[in-house]
Amino acid sequence: MTKDEAIRTEVLKAARALFQRFGLFKTTMEDIAKAAGKGKSTLYYYYASKDEIFDAVISEDMEEVMTVVNLAVEKANSAEEKLKAFTSHRIKLLTQKAALYSIVFGEISENPNLIKKLKKSYEARELEGLKAILSYGIETKEFKKIEDGDLDDLAYVMLCAFRGIEMGLFEDNRIKKIGDRLEIILDLLANGFKN
Repeated sequence: MTKDEAIRTEVLKAARALFQRFGLFKTTMEDIAKAAGKGKSTLYYYYASKDEIFDAVISEDMEEVMTVVNLAVEKANSAEEKLKAFTSHRIKLLTQKAALYSIVFGEISENPNLIKKLKKSYEARELEGLKAILSYGIETKEFKKIEDGDLDDLAYVMLCAFRGIEMGLFEDNRIKKIGDRLEIILDLLANGFKN
């Protein structure tokens, strides 16, 4: 790791802790510099603004979620298992992140533009993952045949449905109540695609 990479890592680690504790709006560049043991000028050398630091922190967390989800999907043997792994790992990891960032999560809910650009990039990767799972299921004849043009639309509708479920679970704090029943919901979803 280069010196620049080490400094960026220290800054992001300090910023992550502050965002989790105080939220985005109450955290200042001065707070981040102090927590990282750096001067403000050093901070501004690497990041133009607090928003840029926030984007970097959220990007790292999104990358972590994508990596774990993709590994779980790769390990699954059937299309149904891959779809369940994609959904269940996403929900579990996003629930953990929402708990860590409870203040920030509220700020984002009230100001969705905070992560609009990051969300679009993340969404594109999720859509590709879902399309790959559906294509795999079609190739193995586990899922019904879907026309190529419809595959894009189906993946998008599924992702929207997942997001709607996630938002409802997070907002109503029902994720803990659902627990094992999440498996039943995933079974119902996967069975709709089966031949």
